[in-house]
Amino acid sequence: MQRSIVSGVGVVLFALSALPVLGETRVIEEVIVTAQKRAQNLQDVPISVASFESEFFNDKAISDVGELVQYTPNVKFNNSQGHSPVLTIRGFGTPPLGRGLEPSVGVSIDDVFYGRASYINDTAFDMARVEVLRGPQGTLFGKNTIAGVFSFTTRDPDFDRTAYINLGTAKYDEVKVEGAASIPLIEDKLAMRVALRYRDRDSHLYNTARDEQNKIEDRGGRIKLKWFIDESSDLLLNFWASEHREIGLITQIAKASERSRDQFRSEANGDPEFEDDPWNNTTSMDSETFSDRDTTSASFKYTKGFGDVGIASSLDMTLIGGTSEFEGPYAIDGDFSPIDFINFGTREGEPNFYEQDQFELRFSGTVPGLFGIGHGIDFVAGVFTAETEHGASISQTNGAGFAAYIAGAGAIYDPQSDFAFFPSVPIPVETIEDDGQAETLFAITRVETESVAYFTQFDWLLTDTFTFTLGLRYGEDKRTGNILSGKEGLPGAGPFTTGQEDFDVTLKDTDYDFTPKFTATWEVLENVTVFATYTEGFKSGGFAAAVFSDDNLTFEPEHANAYEIGIKSKLFGGSLILNGALYYTEYQDLQVRNFDGTQIFVTNAADATTQGLEFDFFWLPPVPYLSIGGSAGLVDATYDEYLCAVPQAGTDSGTGHPSCYNEQTGSQDDPLAPSFQDLSGEPLAFAPEVSASLYGSLDMPLFNSGINLLVGLDALYQGEHFTDTDNDPFSLQEATTKINARLGLKEEEGRWSLVFNAKNLTEEKENVLTLDQPLISGNYVYASLPDETSYHLDFRYNFQ
Repeated sequence: MQRSIVSGVGVVLFALSALPVLGETRVIEEVIVTAQKRAQNLQDVPISVASFESEFFNDKAISDVGELVQYTPNVKFNNSQGHSPVLTIRGFGTPPLGRGLEPSVGVSIDDVFYGRASYINDTAFDMARVEVLRGPQGTLFGKNTIAGVFSFTTRDPDFDRTAYINLGTAKYDEVKVEGAASIPLIEDKLAMRVALRYRDRDSHLYNTARDEQNKIEDRGGRIKLKWFIDESSDLLLNFWASEHREIGLITQIAKASERSRDQFRSEANGDPEFEDDPWNNTTSMDSETFSDRDTTSASFKYTKGFGDVGIASSLDMTLIGGTSEFEGPYAIDGDFSPIDFINFGTREGEPNFYEQDQFELRFSGTVPGLFGIGHGIDFVAGVFTAETEHGASISQTNGAGFAAYIAGAGAIYDPQSDFAFFPSVPIPVETIEDDGQAETLFAITRVETESVAYFTQFDWLLTDTFTFTLGLRYGEDKRTGNILSGKEGLPGAGPFTTGQEDFDVTLKDTDYDFTPKFTATWEVLENVTVFATYTEGFKSGGFAAAVFSDDNLTFEPEHANAYEIGIKSKLFGGSLILNGALYYTEYQDLQVRNFDGTQIFVTNAADATTQGLEFDFFWLPPVPYLSIGGSAGLVDATYDEYLCAVPQAGTDSGTGHPSCYNEQTGSQDDPLAPSFQDLSGEPLAFAPEVSASLYGSLDMPLFNSGINLLVGLDALYQGEHFTDTDNDPFSLQEATTKINARLGLKEEEGRWSLVFNAKNLTEEKENVLTLDQPLISGNYVYASLPDETSYHLDFRYNFQ
């Protein structure tokens, strides 16, 4: 069915392109990107990179990164846990609940590097361009870009007085307001741009236990100042802040046993309206659940052109400095049920936080080729320094429904669960009483890191058609961390059930990394270029984040060796851009979320490989006003060796490879021993083998009215994949094909537009994350997206 839908969309789009030629060949304008730390034509960059301009966002009513990545092959974004978004490229990224892990995908905003994925949605307004760089980018962007980089460029101030406002509404009572204004302060010298965003909407979920509608509210603002100091230098100042407020998360119990359903629906301890249908837009959790985030950032970028200096020509200097911080308190109903059993989140007064101060100095220019060979060498060289501090806390309280959940709902000892060793005792529901349990366990981690890196990249133009690139980066990270755990309140079974220990430990560690890059680029024909690259990637080691025992407090760096062959082409007189790449990447000492029977932690437990291909195209066919674009990706991401992986729910105690058992886990013969599974040769979760998009737009004048008609149709395909790291069959998300359509009007001169978007017309059901319900083997929780068509209406007015 899905294949036929995609085929149908393709037939419609290409049938339009086959209409009689009504005009001359149209040429696609150059797309300028900064994927190599300097402005270049996209077609000249030997990297697998996708670029999206602001018009793309506006026409498709894209309001967050999750919607954007659907048009990008081999990329996934999961924001189901608002406090901990997950971004993967070519199958690799930081797994959900992987606390303490550095990101695998880097985030760059206006040429400033940000060390957490949490920043990714905070600045996505008043955009000029978004670039997605796939594969390791360690040479120029540094550590923690082992899977790729998301680079955001926001609009700079104009030196003419301009402004716009965008008003939007959508399903779930959504209200969206975005606007910006450029104000010239000194003619052709100094200008300011002010941008604001506000978004308020209900979630698709209603919490019947609390009689509460889940809600999301975002607001943000940015001020940029652009100062042309003189003919050769300029300064850009950038200040922005954002707030995110989310009541509830998009989690629903997706499967519950009959015994659990009876207990969860009981009037004494539960919610009579409880359901385990993950698509009925209701959830049932008794405790407060929220995810907040407050972010601020200030940065400057100073550029100076020196012209010709010695043997260097067109020598430019760029100095970047910035400071930023965010705080992210959250609370989760840890049992996902209407019973007051497990409540956890950040400790009061100790929210998750991240602070960074950084400077980067780099020079770029051209020098003569070595030994007089070739047409010169374009170079970028610099130094990067940063001081960061981050903290994580967790507070877990066992509530008053302890007995109701354990005995009434059918909880048992399960090696998969990180809670309680209790047998399943069939106690009648009516005999269960409130036990008044109120024990709180807590853990706090704080880490300070000092980083320095030296980097350079040389592009040696050996001939008119052949270029050799050498990139080198050397870096050092010095970390100091403090990890502690304790308990307070009434004594209970918490320490036994979670393995909690009282401890307070200070740790120190240093990482050294060297990441080279080699690329050969050959212009085979005019506007057809092929390239081959070998590069290495590096991801920092770290300390455990907010754990209850002092086992497994550290983990080592992760490394990658990547090979890529690609093509960049501009065909049919410049009317078609077609780019593609084949890739193969080996990951060593892969950092994974693991489990020892009592708690989740991070280890270097696996080697893995990803290989595949991806391509994207954009075409202006010989039919006036019509444009067609698309992309496709294949990814085979598998564990080469992973003997001690997180087990699936219900696995018998002591199941696993003998090498998984040691003094920390206890004997494999112990009746309460944890279990493991061997995932060697199995696919990574969150990695669809196939992803594809096909979209077409018609922008044509309505007679001689001065108004254009906008028509668009998109098909977005995603193959099946697991949505939990244990590859439980229940977490398998089937393939989906989402169809989006739009219809609008636009003033010919671009002063205003009114666009109506309908998204997910096929009403596909998509689950982005699966969790096991604590202690109750066979019960599951989904983070599911709406399976209904959503409608969006956006009005934009440009003041000129």
